Amino acid sequence: MKKLPYILLIGAALLSAPAFAQNAGSGGDTTNRAVNISLGSSGGALDGAALKSVRKLVGKAIIADTVDTFAVYSPRKGGPVPIEGGLSACAEAGFISTPKEFNAFVKQLRAINPKPGTFLNVELTDQCKPIDSGGSGAGAVCGGIAGTACPDAKQYCDFGVGKCKIPDAQGQCKTKPDICTREFRPVCGCDGKTYGNACTAAAAGVSIEHEGECKKSEVQACGGIAGIPCPEGKTCVDNPKDDCDPKRGGADCPGICEAK
Repeated sequence: MKKLPYILLIGAALLSAPAFAQNAGSGGDTTNRAVNISLGSSGGALDGAALKSVRKLVGKAIIADTVDTFAVYSPRKGGPVPIEGGLSACAEAGFISTPKEFNAFVKQLRAINPKPGTFLNVELTDQCKPIDSGGSGAGAVCGGIAGTACPDAKQYCDFGVGKCKIPDAQGQCKTKPDICTREFRPVCGCDGKTYGNACTAAAAGVSIEHEGECKKSEVQACGGIAGIPCPEGKTCVDNPKDDCDPKRGGADCPGICEAK
């Protein structure tokens, strides 16, 4: 039967196939055979060429048997459709695909460089989650101009690294992890706090501003789409150094924490 380079949902037998180990040179990931793809607007017009490039790469990977499963979470019929457009999906390695072939596919995805105003997150995972018919919203798009919230209290809106101060940023709903390792690889959260690793930040429902500890002199972000609160004794005020002004129609402008 002829393959179609579009959405292919392979049976549960393939989804339950054993995960294979990736090469050590793939960024430290050793048991991932799938990749979550999230492309959307970060405050500007969506880069249609970047979206087309993602879909084209996935189509070629399906034809080459590098990818067997391409699950589109958004946009889809009956699901949420973000005003800005974009794509939230997951591609899983083919049953006969080698780690080298799949790693090359992921590398090609990461080489796509959208224009300013569009973000592209490519994150490895163990396997794709099935498209949710129960409405939990895993993998759904959140934030954005519409300020879409995640439907489950156990989820948080992950805006990706370095997006804390971008007005109307668009993110992806992710489940807060219940258990994290004690590995110390500090990251600076959007709330201005240092977390032991990315997992502990996710468990707190906080996106990451950058890797490494927060600097003492670093301005703490607050407000915005994520509604980040300030610590006790401080209040959230508009950041005069950014281009978003709530007095001039700026919606969901991020702010900075200052002493009361």
